Amino acid sequence: MLIRRLSTSSLLAALLGLTLLLSACGGASVSSNSSKTITAGQVLQNSVTSMQKLKTVHMDFSVTENLQTQSQGTATPTSQSSTTPNNLALSMQGSGDEIFPDQTSSQMKLSVPGLGTDLQLNEIIKDGKVYIQNKQGQWYVLEQSSLTGTSSFLGAASSDQYSRLLTLAQKAQLTDHGDQSLHGQNLRHISVTFGKDALKDLLNSFEQLPSGLSQSDLQQIEQATTLRQAGLELWIDEQNFYVHELGLNLKMDLDLNKLVQATPTTSSSGLSGVFSIQTNATVDYSKFNQPVTINAPANATPTDNPLIIFQQ
Repeated sequence: MLIRRLSTSSLLAALLGLTLLLSACGGASVSSNSSKTITAGQVLQNSVTSMQKLKTVHMDFSVTENLQTQSQGTATPTSQSSTTPNNLALSMQGSGDEIFPDQTSSQMKLSVPGLGTDLQLNEIIKDGKVYIQNKQGQWYVLEQSSLTGTSSFLGAASSDQYSRLLTLAQKAQLTDHGDQSLHGQNLRHISVTFGKDALKDLLNSFEQLPSGLSQSDLQQIEQATTLRQAGLELWIDEQNFYVHELGLNLKMDLDLNKLVQATPTTSSSGLSGVFSIQTNATVDYSKFNQPVTINAPANATPTDNPLIIFQQ
C-alpha cells in the first residue's frame, strides 16, 4: 500500500518530483495585449522547436517548496513512534551544464528536513550513470536506470522536465505581455495559466512512473489532491526563440487522510492531516550551444541507496 511503502521523507521527495513535473493544461484560449504580428502561441511553438535542437546549455536554478498543515485538518501522528511535522520547507539552489541528450553536470545547495540545512552536492550524469558528491567530497555512483520517472536523483537540475512544461504550455491559457527587459535583454514575456484540473493530466503524462510509485498509487494521489494554482512565466528571445528564464508557481492541497482511507492498513505510517503545498521554481538559461566538457569522476563508490550520500 502507498502510505506503508512511503515514509515521510520519501513521500515529500515524491511530491517534489510531481510538482516539478507539472505539465498538464487547461483551456486553449489565448489573451494578448501585444501588438506583435507573431502570436504568443507561435512564439511557444517556435521555442519548443529551438530548445529541442540545443546541443548545450547552462542553467542557474532555484526551487523552494513549503508544506504547511491547514488549520482545518491538523496533521496528527497515528503512532507514538512517528509524527508528521506541521511545517516543512525544502529548497534547492544551484547551476549546471547540459550536453544533450544525456550528459549533465550540476552543483547545488539543498535544505531538506531531516537531512540538513546546508547540503552541498555535485551531480554528474554520463554514460547511463549518476554520480553524486557529498559535502565531504566523496563521490557515489548509481545506475541511472534505477531512478525511474526522472533521469536525475536530484530532479530539478534536469531541463528535460522544464521542456515538458514548455511543450504542454501551448495548450494552456496564455497572456502575452509583449517585449520586456530582463537581465539587460529585451525578451518576449508570456504568462501561462493551467486549469485546476491539471493534476489528472499530469499523472497521465508520465512516460515512466517515479521510483516507488505504481499507477494505482498515482490515482490515489490524484484523489487526495486539490490543485489550487499552476502557472509559468516565460521570457523568450524572438531571434533564436530560446527560453532565457522560466518560472513555475504551484499551489495544491494534499489530504493524507484520503490516502489513509484508500490504504486502510496504515496504522504504523504516522501520516495524516491536510497539507497545503506551495512550489516556486526559477530556471535561467544561458550560454546556448557553447562548448562544454563533462567528465565522470574516478573512484566513485557504487551504491543503490541514495540516502547514504546524505548520512556521511
